[in-house]
Amino acid sequence: MRTLIILALLTFLCTRARAQVLTVSDELTMRSDTDYDLIGKIGGQVLLMQDRDTKHLLTGYDRNMRQSWEKELELRGRNIRLLTSVAKQDGTGFSLLYLYRKSSRNYLQLDAYNPAGNLVDSTTLVDFGVFSTAPQEGIYRSEDESKLLLLITEQQSKVRCLGIDMEKLELTYDMELEPEKFFFNDDFMQAEIANDGTTYFVIERDNFKSRRKEHKYEVHTIKPNRQFDKFEVPMGDSLTYDIFFRYDNQNGHLTAAGLYTIKNFTRADGYFWINVDPANPAATQPSFTPFPLTLIRNIEGKKYNKKNPGIDELSVRNIVLRKDGGGLIITERNRQLERRSNSSRTQVANNYGIRPLVDYHYDELVVFSVHPNGDPHWSNILHKRQYSQDDGGAYSSYFLMENQRSLRFLFNDEIRFENTVSEYVVNGRGEFDRNSLFHTRDLDLRLRFRDGVQVAANEMILPSEHRNKLRLVKVTYEVK
Repeated sequence: MRTLIILALLTFLCTRARAQVLTVSDELTMRSDTDYDLIGKIGGQVLLMQDRDTKHLLTGYDRNMRQSWEKELELRGRNIRLLTSVAKQDGTGFSLLYLYRKSSRNYLQLDAYNPAGNLVDSTTLVDFGVFSTAPQEGIYRSEDESKLLLLITEQQSKVRCLGIDMEKLELTYDMELEPEKFFFNDDFMQAEIANDGTTYFVIERDNFKSRRKEHKYEVHTIKPNRQFDKFEVPMGDSLTYDIFFRYDNQNGHLTAAGLYTIKNFTRADGYFWINVDPANPAATQPSFTPFPLTLIRNIEGKKYNKKNPGIDELSVRNIVLRKDGGGLIITERNRQLERRSNSSRTQVANNYGIRPLVDYHYDELVVFSVHPNGDPHWSNILHKRQYSQDDGGAYSSYFLMENQRSLRFLFNDEIRFENTVSEYVVNGRGEFDRNSLFHTRDLDLRLRFRDGVQVAANEMILPSEHRNKLRLVKVTYEVK
């Protein structure tokens, strides 16, 4: 029987009451060879793609999350490898990008569908021929999802960059980058693609103590007219602990934020902010801000080191851009610990080949707000403590829901079957509320917040997995 769950849990924000309405789908049995992709909300319905090795099933859910139809998509060729799905922002359909093989040759295919899952257009973008080795792939989307960047790496010394126009269903460029003294797995940091199709390919250089004064980021650009360019962003006398790039389409800048360290890589000493004008990259000046001591004490607690204050196990998760060119740097404390269980040690005399147990810890979120020039605006700690074992951290971390008034950080309080779901609501001044939204007891839910999709300013879709059963959960915020 279909389950419809409405939770009138009221919180108070901006003096108005808000209720969270949960609508839960029926269960789908997931086989061990099944991958799924939550495409989003298209034409008033939620679409789910299932990749079952040789079958590719598309399922549609109505506004009450009832399964209304299911159909098998006929994709080209064999040995199909789905790369990604992209929903059109106007809700008129979606596209599938995939690799397939035919007569020992490999092809890149782009198919466009309407909301009912009917094929409306199709094009073969590239004939790769025969791959000499199994290639690595990376996919990056523009902010408006009208452009895609596909990176194909067969050799570590060079990368093939393919720009794809999702609206015109055509290949914008197919170029090969081969930077000097480049090894992909060691030197590549990130790629970004702007709404106009320009690619920014970022390489890290000399990020170690003996050459700290030479440390920089090397940015290779490919424009839609296939013009190459390159510029550098020097990092002064600091080593970078972590970094995240995002292209600011509104202001036309390549933005980066990260953590830096002065002495070693065991802990971060502060954060930095970079705003690059691609028309004048030589004028770029990174802004470095040490962590406030009060913030370090609040996070480190008893581990606080007066002689060498800093924060360990911190990673940059995201950048939220502001209209004025500033932004929010979202960081999270996380670590993984490998260990061997006592039971595995007693089973064999030597435990070579025994898979270790992995503990996953995802704790505090630390948010820094900065002005366009990098000057600090405010910072806050959003406390949480999540622990799990041998699950890849799938149920940990958070989901970020954005609207013009605030940011919502939703997460599982604890990583277990019966668990409270909570949120932090943060406004533009750094003020926040923490709310307990609902409990999963009797709901048979284990929510994977990291895999959620925001489908409206007040609505998101979250997958729930438990014992090979998949359910989709629509969370809607209603103003009363």
